[in-house]
Amino acid sequence: MQGVKIRPQPAVPLTGLLLAGLVAIPTILQAGAFIFADETNGLNIVTHPPNYGGTGNGGVVAVRVCINPASPNATDMAIPVQNNINIYNRLQPTTGNLKLGGSNNIPATDIDFESVALHEIGHCLGMAHANAATESFPPPTGTEFQRNFTRATDGPNNVFDIDAGPDGISGSSDDIRDDDDNLHWFRKSNNNPFTIAATVDSSTYSRNLGDLPGGHSFAANADRTVGTLLGAVATEAVMQQGTYIDEAQRTLGHDDVATLRYAMSGINESAGSADDYSINLVYGGITTSNCDILLQITTTSGLAFCGVGGTYVGGSDHFSIINATIEFGNGYNWFFNPATNNQPPVLAAIGNPSVNEGASLAVAITASDADADNLAFSASGLPTFAVLTDHGNGTATLDINPGTGSAGSYPVTLNVIDDGLPALLDSEIFNVIVNAPSIDSDGDGISDADELLTGTNPNSVDSDGDGLADGLGGVVLLAALPGGIDFDGDGFVDGELDAGTNPLNADSDGDQLADGLEVAWNSNPLSAGSWPAIADGDLAPLGNPDGNVNTADYLIAMRIALGDLPGLPLQLAHGDLYPPGAPDDVIDLSDLLLLQQLILATP
Repeated sequence: MQGVKIRPQPAVPLTGLLLAGLVAIPTILQAGAFIFADETNGLNIVTHPPNYGGTGNGGVVAVRVCINPASPNATDMAIPVQNNINIYNRLQPTTGNLKLGGSNNIPATDIDFESVALHEIGHCLGMAHANAATESFPPPTGTEFQRNFTRATDGPNNVFDIDAGPDGISGSSDDIRDDDDNLHWFRKSNNNPFTIAATVDSSTYSRNLGDLPGGHSFAANADRTVGTLLGAVATEAVMQQGTYIDEAQRTLGHDDVATLRYAMSGINESAGSADDYSINLVYGGITTSNCDILLQITTTSGLAFCGVGGTYVGGSDHFSIINATIEFGNGYNWFFNPATNNQPPVLAAIGNPSVNEGASLAVAITASDADADNLAFSASGLPTFAVLTDHGNGTATLDINPGTGSAGSYPVTLNVIDDGLPALLDSEIFNVIVNAPSIDSDGDGISDADELLTGTNPNSVDSDGDGLADGLGGVVLLAALPGGIDFDGDGFVDGELDAGTNPLNADSDGDQLADGLEVAWNSNPLSAGSWPAIADGDLAPLGNPDGNVNTADYLIAMRIALGDLPGLPLQLAHGDLYPPGAPDDVIDLSDLLLLQQLILATP
């Protein structure tokens, strides 16, 4: 259920005259349109926010928004107003921005203050109603059907000519308006207020009906019924007049964003030029000091209105807002949203950075923010040898440069905070670990302290004498370990840690073949079922070949062939000679014949 639709009553102008370049109009007026645009001031008026000064005033236009401390519910208004500021600063167009009934957090009998304030702040920034609204068709005679026609003047005949055209929907592109002068800036390419051009200026938007696409007769406005017609369900421009009880509309439509961006193209109405600007709303707090827009709940009989003044800037078709005050009637059931729409930033995990005394470490720090807010990094507890540099783009670097005597663990808290309202942060507590310099007496890449803990010899690069260095390969030069294994031929002794073998056991798999020997011959030193194909015939003495090939070796080979002795990996490695170059893992008559030839050929 949409409930009852509430429309603010039109305010009475302080003056309808242009006096010395100044216009003052308290308004709930005329978001494809700008306030002050009419038959008196001019149809092509573009209105800019407070503090915009005209030609050459590019850059950021800051607008300070405050809450009157004398207002009822001033504290309750703070979160909704801050949410509005976030929305205008992000300037993101949305669809589906109408949340009715159970899809919002509003009591069934209440009006959402945040939604109405978002609309009224739009007036205070220069936007008018996109539809004809109550100022064109005032109550009690004006109907919603009449008020939803696109904003226009009544033309030369001084009568609003309204005809909804073939589709019967007021405010759509086939409306017939006779001599009414259009005040709505539409997208030239499609006249669809639920889309937005990449570039928004006079090259892509127009008020002139001659720029309409073929088959269109009038500018369409972003009314919810027109939205349904164009495929944008539950969507309406914030600047469309009228709000329902139990309805939330807390984000901008495409038409709202396009209108603001058109004004931001500057006096020359050309985007990408020197006089472009952006708007930055700033929350001034609950105060009346130095405020550009002041919100307050008063005894006004209407729902809400923004009273503004305006002055010419940069030419006859441009105005800038002054004296903006928003009043909300105290006779309504207002709901004050207690939940912020700002999302906190997310800091990527840092961990505990570790560095040795005398060394340097640069730790990259990153954070993200779903709202694309600006982020700022800070840290507490940093040691004197650490410096945090914020790069201003959601990244930072922590440079750690400890000197001698700095060993220890230093707790640090790193924070990242956004510039949304209210500002939110994420943080991580971690330790900067500085290690004392290590001593490595034998130069095997393992500190003496670690060798003592693991049981290896801190004065020997090969504690178990298997031809492999205790630690990693690529550390100990081959010349430093006579007989060392260098399977990859890089000039460094291969390491136990690379092979996964035990530096305290020369034969990790217990197959009577030294780990280094197996690595040298490309067999697996961790599997007794894998042995190298040495094939030199040296089997004697049994279990301890002596490097000679003679009849003692033949006798052992014959006993293995007859089954008197088992063929263990050590004997198979040396005595499995057949077939040459591709041993078959047995010692039999074929191997004996080859061994006999070796013995006879031995001097």
